[in-house]
Amino acid sequence: MNLSNEDRMLLYCSQTEISETTRSRIKTLLSSPLNWDNLLESANWHGVTPLLYHSLKQMGEGNYIPPDLLNKLKNTYYENLAKNMYLYSQLEKILEAFNQHGIKVIVLKGAALAEAVYGDIALRPMNDIDLMVKKEDLPTAEKIISDLGYTFDGKEPPEWYRENHFHVGYLSPDKSILVELHWHIARKSHPSRIAIIDSAFIQGFWERAETLEIAGNKALVLCPEDLLLHLSLHFLKHRFMSNSFRGTFTNRNALIQLCDISHILKHYSDEINWDRLKQESDKHGIRNLVHSIIYIAEELLGNGESVSHKNSNGSTPESLDYELIELIHKKILAKEERIPAVFFQSLAADSFKLKVRILLDSLFPQPSVLARKYSLDPHSLKFYLYYLIRPLSVLIKHAKLLRKSWGANKEITEEVILNKWINSRN
Repeated sequence: MNLSNEDRMLLYCSQTEISETTRSRIKTLLSSPLNWDNLLESANWHGVTPLLYHSLKQMGEGNYIPPDLLNKLKNTYYENLAKNMYLYSQLEKILEAFNQHGIKVIVLKGAALAEAVYGDIALRPMNDIDLMVKKEDLPTAEKIISDLGYTFDGKEPPEWYRENHFHVGYLSPDKSILVELHWHIARKSHPSRIAIIDSAFIQGFWERAETLEIAGNKALVLCPEDLLLHLSLHFLKHRFMSNSFRGTFTNRNALIQLCDISHILKHYSDEINWDRLKQESDKHGIRNLVHSIIYIAEELLGNGESVSHKNSNGSTPESLDYELIELIHKKILAKEERIPAVFFQSLAADSFKLKVRILLDSLFPQPSVLARKYSLDPHSLKFYLYYLIRPLSVLIKHAKLLRKSWGANKEITEEVILNKWINSRN
């Protein structure tokens, strides 16, 4: 890959442990021209600022690191530490209450990784607490969390989420922490290749879950193979959000999500059952997706060492599309203005009829969607006026980005390729 010095520095420093080889590479880069403002902006974009500080502070004195930049990184690190300490204190209360009522819970994503895998809760930024309960335990779990002072948070009534979504959100009493109670990890509106909504998929998670102490309480976490499955799909979900103007493949926090996968591979290197991972991913038709993301995580963050390659009898998954992987590499490290995703979804559609329908569905959404977006009474005359206002407001809002993207034929083609990859069953 043809990477800038800033991108190389970011990749070398997105580690919890710095090898001697990586340390030498970092020192070489420190003596080279670096745009420190760009590096800090990239670290913030990718969610790895605490890791960048953790690595650079180990370089010692006289290594050309601007003191003001190091102070900014230090402040971010300690701000994240304080935030996560409070978050874990709330998680402790929630897990204790669930345990008292006999509710089994799987701790997901950041809260499951910061302590056990990263080894320093300041290194893994978290915006919320993700917990999984069994669907039949959801009413009790919601009551428990409500009794702790949490209040429902959502644009639709709770019943809508229970029927149409895979998690429901609750805000802490001080409104600073969102807890998401999951019973699944996907829904129908997700891109087709990751919209795995059958109950057997999640039942397997529960059967293979392992007990761990988190925030001072016994809780369940996904086994290493299911961590890789879940986080690979989670990474792809956030690259291909299908909500009208949410963004394209290039999006925030891609690198920290790959860091999760990379650190899991290293932390559980002797425990991962690669045959089980292959079997489970084959069962749900996602082997190519999961192996592609694991491969990318190791290529970018593995320091030249491949845990998956070493533990798969030296075999590389034959289904990998290396041209596609190279394109994903490029997109991961880019920072772009958000371009309407519906624009690329329409171009990627297989038929003219579907292209038109995607655009019309975005410009003229369902009444409930329009009413919610603009806080309108769906029975008022003003409501119908917004069916004229919305297309104009969308075009005005995104005119600059659309003009910019219209001439970028290569970028458009790349987005279409990626959208077709994730939205087609191969």
